[in-house]
Amino acid sequence: MTATETKTVHGLAVYKKTSKTLKKLLAEKDEPEIHGTKIWYSSFFVIDYLDTNPPAENTAIMEIGCGWGLLSIYCAKKFKACVTGVDADKHVFPFLNLHARANNTSVKKKVARFENLRRKTLRQQDIIVGADICFWDELVDPLYKVIKKSVEEGVTRIIIADPGRSPFLKLAKRCKKKLGAELLEVEVHEPSHKDGYLLIIDK
Repeated sequence: MTATETKTVHGLAVYKKTSKTLKKLLAEKDEPEIHGTKIWYSSFFVIDYLDTNPPAENTAIMEIGCGWGLLSIYCAKKFKACVTGVDADKHVFPFLNLHARANNTSVKKKVARFENLRRKTLRQQDIIVGADICFWDELVDPLYKVIKKSVEEGVTRIIIADPGRSPFLKLAKRCKKKLGAELLEVEVHEPSHKDGYLLIIDK
């Protein structure tokens, strides 16, 4: 990695699209299959929220639908959290590893679909986060079920971010009605100005 290959966002080294290292990895590895081809912006909504509402050190945090794992890496580096990145697509993990190395941190990795996350695994988490993960209507039910199971297993905080897609808003409506969730309109200014939403359950 050279200094010109990365930019700094929220204190993290993030590979630029023009990076030779990133392009080489994209050429060498199987391409991610479920939209895991870049860092999605909603991660910054969660990062901004956690900066204001920080978890304690050594908190167990799971990022579901982690993709390249920027949110996971941020939690591990900034809060010294014990982080697990979960994704249904194993091909995203080389990109997570690349960014973890660039930030001198590590994240545990787990290949799993939302519906296959066991109660035992959820029970071990303090916080569950996710960003840009409810983009199809068929994801609403499995996401609601994993959120509900997480609440039942004692997860104390769940934060899901989205720019405001229709499936996400359906999920939010169900979680507000049945799980006491809160839906917040948010905006961030780094790395650029964007508006979106946070679905939050705090127990």
